[in-house]
Amino acid sequence: MTNPGIFEVDLVFPRNATYTPQALMPIVWAVQRPDMPPALASSITWSLLESNNYTAPGSSDDGLIEMLSPLPGNETLISRFFNTIEYPDGYWNLTWTLWVNNCSQEGSSQYILKTGSTVFTISKSGQEPDLVAATSAGQCDAMDAYAFNVTSFGENCGYLGPTPTTNPCAVNISSSAASSLYASATTWYCAPNTVDNPNVTCPTSTSTSSASNPASQSFMVTRTALLMLLVGITNFILMG
Repeated sequence: MTNPGIFEVDLVFPRNATYTPQALMPIVWAVQRPDMPPALASSITWSLLESNNYTAPGSSDDGLIEMLSPLPGNETLISRFFNTIEYPDGYWNLTWTLWVNNCSQEGSSQYILKTGSTVFTISKSGQEPDLVAATSAGQCDAMDAYAFNVTSFGENCGYLGPTPTTNPCAVNISSSAASSLYASATTWYCAPNTVDNPNVTCPTSTSTSSASNPASQSFMVTRTALLMLLVGITNFILMG
């Protein structure tokens, strides 16, 4: 049984900054109390627009993360990766919405939505993405963060109390956790029958090992003209 408490989701990366072009550019959310989303029927929808244009080749407007299964631990990372090598200069607009099903006192329920937006720039003169630094003491409080005070649960919904203060600095991405995110993305992308991305360097043994490794087959992809790489909904990396 899920205990009530504070449910929080933080956008760890990217920030309102300028980054170098990347074959695997990360989007990372941290879920605090990852046991709660199924009881709250919670999900994240997101869109990524190149130059704020839905028709641009690099844009995607159909991102969906359904958090259906609880996982142990206090914080869980959810990641998506995309390729900006083909679009090395310009700005991007990431918009995301957290959905939480709120029980009403009358017995019905209604989704509560919290929406954030981050504009970042891709340029050869930018900085390298650094997930470890993003959760450091000097940068963690700049995250977009949304929190709910869940006092009890109904059927696929939660009774919500006064809005609590967010605590994004409770999230800490270690270098090993960051490496695991990138390794999982590379493993998926180098598996057989995936969308080609010549900018990702694959180990020579990946084709054989990936075909026989069930874990490498647990990812899903959404095809866009940018060759968008989406590490599957079940790709949760527990934080140490």
